[in-house]
Amino acid sequence: MKKVFRKECLNINRHNRYYYSKIIANQLYEICKNHKRILLFIPLENEVDISGLIKRLRREKKEIYVPFMEDLSFKMVKYTLPLKKKKFSILEPLNKNKTLAKIDLAVVPVVGMDKTFKRIGFGKGMYDRFFANLKYKPKIVFVQLKPCISKEKITDDFDIEGDEYISFKVRSKNGDNRINSRYFYLASRGIFNSKKT
Repeated sequence: MKKVFRKECLNINRHNRYYYSKIIANQLYEICKNHKRILLFIPLENEVDISGLIKRLRREKKEIYVPFMEDLSFKMVKYTLPLKKKKFSILEPLNKNKTLAKIDLAVVPVVGMDKTFKRIGFGKGMYDRFFANLKYKPKIVFVQLKPCISKEKITDDFDIEGDEYISFKVRSKNGDNRINSRYFYLASRGIFNSKKT
Protein backbone atom coordinates (compact mmCIF):
# COMPACT_ATOMS: atom_id res chain seq x y z
CA MET A 1 0.00 0.00 0.00
CA LYS A 2 2.82 2.40 0.83
CA LYS A 3 4.38 1.88 -2.63
CA VAL A 4 1.09 2.69 -4.38
CA PHE A 5 0.60 5.79 -2.26
CA ARG A 6 4.20 6.93 -2.87
CA LYS A 7 3.68 6.63 -6.63
CA GLU A 8 0.47 8.68 -6.46
CA CYS A 9 2.23 11.38 -4.45
CA LEU A 10 5.16 11.54 -6.88
CA ASN A 11 2.72 12.02 -9.77
CA ILE A 12 1.10 15.13 -8.27
CA ASN A 13 1.44 18.14 -10.56
CA ARG A 14 4.16 20.46 -9.27
CA HIS A 15 3.68 23.51 -11.47
CA ASN A 16 4.37 26.82 -9.72
CA ARG A 17 7.23 25.33 -7.68
CA TYR A 18 8.82 28.76 -7.27
CA TYR A 19 5.60 30.32 -5.94
CA TYR A 20 4.76 27.42 -3.60
CA SER A 21 8.34 27.26 -2.33
CA LYS A 22 8.40 30.96 -1.50
CA ILE A 23 5.24 30.71 0.61
CA ILE A 24 6.43 27.56 2.39
CA ALA A 25 9.92 29.00 2.99
CA ASN A 26 8.40 32.08 4.65
CA GLN A 27 6.47 29.83 7.06
CA LEU A 28 9.60 27.79 7.70
CA TYR A 29 11.57 30.93 8.49
CA GLU A 30 9.12 31.76 11.30
CA ILE A 31 10.02 28.42 12.88
CA CYS A 32 13.76 28.47 12.08
CA LYS A 33 14.38 31.94 13.50
CA ASN A 34 13.74 30.55 16.99
CA HIS A 35 16.41 27.83 16.66
CA LYS A 36 20.19 27.96 16.47
CA ARG A 37 21.35 24.60 15.03
CA ILE A 38 19.22 23.42 12.14
CA LEU A 39 19.32 20.39 9.86
CA LEU A 40 18.03 21.40 6.43
CA PHE A 41 18.36 19.73 3.03
CA ILE A 42 19.63 20.64 -0.41
CA PRO A 43 16.46 20.39 -2.53
CA LEU A 44 15.85 18.09 -5.46
CA GLU A 45 13.70 19.35 -8.37
CA ASN A 46 10.52 17.83 -6.93
CA GLU A 47 11.04 19.23 -3.42
CA VAL A 48 10.41 22.60 -1.79
CA ASP A 49 13.19 24.96 -2.90
CA ILE A 50 14.64 26.26 0.36
CA SER A 51 17.85 27.67 -1.19
CA GLY A 52 16.83 31.24 -0.34
CA LEU A 53 15.96 30.23 3.21
CA ILE A 54 19.40 28.64 3.67
CA LYS A 55 21.10 31.88 2.52
CA ARG A 56 18.93 33.99 4.82
CA LEU A 57 19.61 31.82 7.87
CA ARG A 58 23.35 31.76 7.16
CA ARG A 59 23.36 35.57 7.02
CA GLU A 60 21.73 35.51 10.46
CA LYS A 61 24.59 33.30 11.73
CA LYS A 62 22.46 30.19 12.26
CA GLU A 63 24.38 26.91 12.23
CA ILE A 64 23.11 25.06 9.15
CA TYR A 65 23.71 21.36 8.60
CA VAL A 66 22.72 19.12 5.70
CA PRO A 67 22.73 15.37 5.00
CA PHE A 68 25.88 13.84 3.47
CA MET A 69 25.13 10.38 2.06
CA GLU A 70 27.11 7.55 3.58
CA ASP A 71 26.29 3.89 2.90
CA LEU A 72 22.58 3.28 3.68
CA SER A 73 22.12 6.44 5.72
CA PHE A 74 23.75 9.86 5.95
CA LYS A 75 25.89 11.83 8.31
CA MET A 76 25.25 15.43 9.21
CA VAL A 77 27.79 17.94 7.89
CA LYS A 78 28.04 21.71 8.07
CA TYR A 79 26.60 23.45 5.01
CA THR A 80 29.45 24.97 2.98
CA LEU A 81 29.94 26.02 -0.62
CA PRO A 82 30.64 24.83 -3.27
CA LEU A 83 28.23 21.92 -3.69
CA LYS A 84 28.96 18.80 -5.71
CA LYS A 85 26.43 16.48 -7.42
CA LYS A 86 26.49 12.92 -6.04
CA LYS A 87 24.34 9.75 -6.16
CA PHE A 88 20.62 10.18 -6.96
CA SER A 89 21.50 13.69 -8.34
CA ILE A 90 21.84 14.97 -4.78
CA LEU A 91 24.00 18.05 -4.25
CA GLU A 92 26.29 17.87 -1.23
CA PRO A 93 29.00 20.09 0.26
CA LEU A 94 32.62 19.10 -0.38
CA ASN A 95 33.02 19.10 3.40
CA LYS A 96 32.88 15.44 4.50
CA ASN A 97 33.53 16.02 8.21
CA LYS A 98 30.75 14.66 10.37
CA THR A 99 29.56 17.06 13.04
CA LEU A 100 28.66 16.09 16.58
CA ALA A 101 26.59 19.26 17.03
CA LYS A 102 23.23 18.74 18.70
CA ILE A 103 20.53 20.14 16.41
CA ASP A 104 17.44 21.91 17.75
CA LEU A 105 15.38 21.52 14.59
CA ALA A 106 15.24 19.24 11.55
CA VAL A 107 13.39 20.24 8.38
CA VAL A 108 12.71 17.06 6.41
CA PRO A 109 11.31 16.75 2.86
CA VAL A 110 8.53 14.19 2.40
CA VAL A 111 6.88 12.45 -0.53
CA GLY A 112 3.77 12.04 1.63
CA MET A 113 2.50 11.48 5.14
CA ASP A 114 -0.19 9.34 6.74
CA LYS A 115 -2.73 10.12 9.44
CA THR A 116 -0.28 9.08 12.18
CA PHE A 117 2.04 11.95 11.16
CA LYS A 118 4.66 9.51 9.90
CA ARG A 119 6.80 10.19 6.85
CA ILE A 120 6.62 8.49 3.49
CA GLY A 121 9.91 9.18 1.72
CA PHE A 122 11.55 7.88 -1.45
CA GLY A 123 11.86 4.39 0.04
CA LYS A 124 15.60 4.38 0.78
CA GLY A 125 15.16 4.64 4.57
CA MET A 126 18.01 7.14 5.01
CA TYR A 127 16.17 9.58 7.27
CA ASP A 128 14.68 6.69 9.28
CA ARG A 129 18.13 5.25 9.99
CA PHE A 130 19.61 8.67 10.76
CA PHE A 131 16.98 9.57 13.36
CA ALA A 132 16.97 6.05 14.82
CA ASN A 133 20.67 6.53 15.65
CA LEU A 134 20.24 9.96 17.29
CA LYS A 135 20.34 9.83 21.06
CA TYR A 136 17.95 12.79 21.38
CA LYS A 137 14.89 14.06 19.50
CA PRO A 138 14.95 17.47 17.85
CA LYS A 139 11.77 19.13 16.62
CA ILE A 140 10.97 17.63 13.19
CA VAL A 141 9.10 19.63 10.54
CA PHE A 142 7.97 17.87 7.35
CA VAL A 143 7.77 19.94 4.16
CA GLN A 144 6.18 19.21 0.80
CA LEU A 145 5.21 21.31 -2.23
CA LYS A 146 1.63 20.06 -2.51
CA PRO A 147 -0.15 18.02 0.14
CA CYS A 148 -0.28 14.25 -0.14
CA ILE A 149 -1.70 12.75 3.02
CA SER A 150 -3.21 9.31 3.54
CA LYS A 151 -6.32 9.01 5.70
CA GLU A 152 -5.22 5.48 6.53
CA LYS A 153 -2.20 4.29 8.49
CA ILE A 154 0.17 2.96 5.83
CA THR A 155 3.56 3.61 7.46
CA ASP A 156 5.75 1.21 9.42
CA ASP A 157 6.90 1.47 13.05
CA PHE A 158 10.38 2.55 11.95
CA ASP A 159 9.14 5.49 9.83
CA ILE A 160 9.93 8.83 11.45
CA GLU A 161 7.17 10.87 13.03
CA GLY A 162 7.02 14.62 12.57
CA ASP A 163 5.96 17.40 14.93
CA GLU A 164 4.66 19.70 12.21
CA TYR A 165 3.74 19.49 8.50
CA ILE A 166 3.88 22.37 6.01
CA SER A 167 2.90 22.37 2.35
CA PHE A 168 1.11 24.79 0.04
CA LYS A 169 -2.17 25.79 1.77
CA VAL A 170 -1.78 23.11 4.45
CA ARG A 171 -0.10 23.46 7.81
CA SER A 172 -0.75 21.19 10.74
CA LYS A 173 0.82 20.13 14.03
CA ASN A 174 1.00 16.56 15.25
CA GLY A 175 -2.01 15.95 17.49
CA ASP A 176 -4.16 18.47 15.62
CA ASN A 177 -7.43 16.62 14.95
CA ARG A 178 -8.09 18.71 11.82
CA ILE A 179 -5.79 16.41 9.86
CA ASN A 180 -8.42 13.66 10.03
CA SER A 181 -11.41 15.87 9.26
CA ARG A 182 -13.31 15.86 5.95
CA TYR A 183 -13.04 19.67 5.77
CA PHE A 184 -9.25 19.46 6.01
CA TYR A 185 -9.10 17.16 2.98
CA LEU A 186 -11.50 19.22 0.90
CA ALA A 187 -9.84 22.54 1.75
CA SER A 188 -6.29 21.41 1.10
CA ARG A 189 -6.80 19.84 -2.37
CA GLY A 190 -4.18 17.65 -3.97
CA ILE A 191 -4.49 15.04 -1.22
CA PHE A 192 -4.72 11.43 -2.28
CA ASN A 193 -7.29 9.66 -0.11
CA SER A 194 -5.90 6.16 0.14
CA LYS A 195 -7.94 3.09 0.96
CA LYS A 196 -6.66 -0.04 2.62
CA THR A 197 -6.39 -3.02 0.31
